[in-house]
Amino acid sequence: MHRPIARGTAAFACTAALLAATGPAQAGVFDTLFGRSTAAASEQAAPTSKPGRRHWQLAEFTELRLAQRETSAALNEHPQVIPAAVLRQWMQGVVLQRGSQREPLFGTDELASLPAVIADALAVASPQDDLLLLSTSRRDGGLLGTPYGITARLFVQGGALQLLVQEARLDFYNQYRGARILPEFRFGSRGAAGAVKVSSPEATGVRGDWLAFALGTPAAVAAPAPAGVTPAAAAAAVSPAAAPVAPAATAAAAPRPAVQPVPVSRDARFYEEQEQRLRSLKRLRDQNLLTEEEYQAKRKEILQAL
Repeated sequence: MHRPIARGTAAFACTAALLAATGPAQAGVFDTLFGRSTAAASEQAAPTSKPGRRHWQLAEFTELRLAQRETSAALNEHPQVIPAAVLRQWMQGVVLQRGSQREPLFGTDELASLPAVIADALAVASPQDDLLLLSTSRRDGGLLGTPYGITARLFVQGGALQLLVQEARLDFYNQYRGARILPEFRFGSRGAAGAVKVSSPEATGVRGDWLAFALGTPAAVAAPAPAGVTPAAAAAAVSPAAAPVAPAATAAAAPRPAVQPVPVSRDARFYEEQEQRLRSLKRLRDQNLLTEEEYQAKRKEILQAL
């Protein structure tokens, strides 16, 4: 007669343990990711484009930091205003090639939270800064899915947002939980190609691990050539659909095309996913598995993505 209750209690305890394991990191954990942090606790809040801000911490092992650009790299075109909706569409289209399999690079939760933070960082970055991203997610695997990390470097150069992906599915989480051992996180480099293969219909592939999203019309902006590649070779890699370059006199006289905002697609499935996330979030709060502060912060994050 008591077995169903026992099973229910055990299931509840298991769920609580899993949620506790994915909760906010204790003080000191984040100091080991990019070096000791001097960021205030308020930096865990929603983006604010506050001048001088250097660090955005979203969750355990999910954060963004401004760092000195790579040695000998040209100055970046920062600060830059790119709408979060445009960033979300670009990120949604990035595909990871794993052997013969192709899958989205970013998960649903990352698409809901990261674009606003990246937009915020680009708005306050200086020409000396690169953006270093660490994002860890179960990527729609549910509570029992294994969290995997993404590490990447972002910057604006050549009239395009440059995305260098170093790690796409870094498996470190369980080892950290068991032995408190963290890997040395790396974030991609202009001068050394990584092993990751990514692609997007909205970006130019500079390298297998490097995509360039043009801020204007795709044919009008060239991505910077990676180390060891001549400008001519880099130009040959641009889509053949690009219009031929006009003579200097004609190009000078022709007006520049207006930059059109990139529309963001929203289908019924997207809104159903957000509704389900809000319902699940409320249920966790009602069961006292989330504090009111955590509930409101996550609810705001989901609503900002709509």
